[in-house]
Amino acid sequence: MLYRLYRRDPVKKGSWYYAVTCKGCDQLIYLLDDNSQGKTPVQMVGDGSLSAPCLRCAHDDLYAVSDVQVVQSTEDIMGARPLRVEISAASRKPLWKSYPRAKVTFGVGYLEDRPAAAAIIGRIVTSWADLEVQCAQLLAELMGTNIPAAAAVFGSLRSSRAQHDALSAAAESVLNDADFELFTAHMARRASLEKERNDLAHGCFGVSVAIPDHIVWVAQADYLTFSATGGDPDAFRKKQFVYELGTLERIAQEIEEFYNQLRSLIGYLWARRDDPHGAAFRAQRYPQLCSQPHIRQALDRARTTKREQKARAKARS
Repeated sequence: MLYRLYRRDPVKKGSWYYAVTCKGCDQLIYLLDDNSQGKTPVQMVGDGSLSAPCLRCAHDDLYAVSDVQVVQSTEDIMGARPLRVEISAASRKPLWKSYPRAKVTFGVGYLEDRPAAAAIIGRIVTSWADLEVQCAQLLAELMGTNIPAAAAVFGSLRSSRAQHDALSAAAESVLNDADFELFTAHMARRASLEKERNDLAHGCFGVSVAIPDHIVWVAQADYLTFSATGGDPDAFRKKQFVYELGTLERIAQEIEEFYNQLRSLIGYLWARRDDPHGAAFRAQRYPQLCSQPHIRQALDRARTTKREQKARAKARS
C-alpha cells in the first residue's frame, strides 16, 4: 500500500513531528504532527511505503515506515498553503439580528464579489468528495474486500442515508463492541458535518455593501418561494443568515480534521489483521482515537443515550 503525505501546514520551532530524512538533501521532511509531544514512539504498522515531497529541494521519493522518526523541530518553516483566517466558534448568524440595516442582493455570481468567502466555500464543498473516498476505503476495510470493489458499491449508493446504512451494516457484522462504538461516533460526526456542507452546497448567496467581508445565505426553497410569489419581505429577511469568514473557516477545517480522523480509524481497523504488532498498536491507539476533538463528544452523547435507554428498559420491566 502506498500512502501519499504532503504537509502544507507550517512547522513551528519546539513542536513535535513525525519526519523522515530527505533522500535528496538530507534535511528533515516533516510529515505529521506528533500530538503526544514526543511521549510515544512512532505508531505505524504494516509494510506500506510513504510517498513524500521535500519542500526544500523538491525531491520526491518513497520511504519505508521504518524511516519515520519522532523529532522536535529546531526551526520554523513556512507552510505551503495560503494563510487562513482565524476560525470562529460561532454558527451562522440571523441577518435581521446581527445586521439589521443591511440590504441584500441575491443572484448568480454575487458570491464572486466576496472572493475570500468564495474560496473557503469552495474548500468546503469540494472536500466532501475526498472525504467520501475515505468512506469507500473504510467500507473496503470493513468488508475485507479490495478498494475498487468497495468503491463501486459505495459509488452506486446515491443517498447519504444509503451510504450510512451500508457502512453501519458492514461495521456491525465485523467489529467488536468497543470498535463499533468508535465507528458509530465517527458516523455521527460525519452526519453533523454533512449537514453544514450541504447547506452551503445547495443554498443561495447574496451580498450587502453593509457587510463588506462576509456572505449572506438563504435556503434554496425559501429563496424560490419568495422569488415566485413575491411574499412578505420581512418574513423572507428573517430566513437569511450571515456566514462570517471565521465560521466558514471553522467548517472547512473541521471537515479536514474529520478527513484525517477517518484515515486514522481505517489504519486502526486495518491492524486487526494478522500483524505481529497489531494488537499492541490497537491497544495503545484506541484511547487516543476516542479522545480526538468532536469524536470524544460524539462518544459521550452515544454513551449517555445508551445508559438512558437501559434505564428506561429496566424501569419498564
